[in-house]
Amino acid sequence: MDFLEVSDKQVWNDFINQNGPRSGSFLHMWEWGTFQESVGYSVIRRAITHEGKVEMAAQMIKKTLPFGMNYLYCPRGPVVSATSHAGELTSMIVHSAAQTDALFFRFEPTSEGVETARDPAIVKSIDLHPRYTILMDLTQHSEALLAGMHTKTRYNIRLAQKKSVEIEIGTDVSLDDVWTVFEKTAARGGFHLHAKSYYEKMLSALSGSACRAFLAVAKIDGKIIAANIMIDCGDTRTYLHGASDHEYRKLMAPHLLHWKLIQDAQEKGLRSYDWWGVAPEGAENHPWSGITRFKEGFGGERVVYPGTFDIILRPFPYKLYSRARSVIRKFR
Repeated sequence: MDFLEVSDKQVWNDFINQNGPRSGSFLHMWEWGTFQESVGYSVIRRAITHEGKVEMAAQMIKKTLPFGMNYLYCPRGPVVSATSHAGELTSMIVHSAAQTDALFFRFEPTSEGVETARDPAIVKSIDLHPRYTILMDLTQHSEALLAGMHTKTRYNIRLAQKKSVEIEIGTDVSLDDVWTVFEKTAARGGFHLHAKSYYEKMLSALSGSACRAFLAVAKIDGKIIAANIMIDCGDTRTYLHGASDHEYRKLMAPHLLHWKLIQDAQEKGLRSYDWWGVAPEGAENHPWSGITRFKEGFGGERVVYPGTFDIILRPFPYKLYSRARSVIRKFR
């Protein structure tokens, strides 16, 4: 087996599209790495080949820590082929990471097989991307999708239509046009937004056909009252970020916005709609309980991933880092 750096964008993307996870493949696409570079990170792409055929790909983002330390982060990966030996291949990735000055290798395995390749020590970390999501099968007829929705969801879609809510998908709407709605939603929900420039760079870097980020909005009398940032990658459309104007909540614009996005995805030949993050099944008083009820109302299949793990490369500094991180989180 050979371990090498990949410089061919098409070869890389083809492998990810063929072997990537059902949810979150866009995080391993070449364009996502380009976006990460645009916001200041270094990106390393490594592949393991056997007889000229790629068997594993790892897009690693180098992130800095205090005191000159750093770690390597591999979102929703490494991505392995169906014929690969996950344990052996992951060990090679770890061996490569160990040749750097990284404190640890953080990764998000897409199967239990990669998770159990414990060489060297591996510990569970706080999840960075959603472990739990819902996927809708877009190969079904629209009527079947509607039938699979909660009665209240269907009612809210019809209500928004009756109230003359208008939907625009991937038009010339700019982030400037929707930013106020996102800020209000973040303040209301008590969650953190990146700087506006972060999303601007995302929309710019992910603008091609292989991996495309775009805005979709709902309007009433020309005023934007709801907005989503979506990503089309491979055969999947992902709902990445959403916002809505609380003043117009009775118009149920987000329901119609998603329904139109689902129909549009079907028309474009996409096969899956990823709701990108829900609370664990049966969890009570979870911070995502409200948005989970909204997403569950559309129906679909729950999908679960192992989560985020750290492979420790430098044990003593990692122990100090873990303690410092715990203290910081207590005061947030």
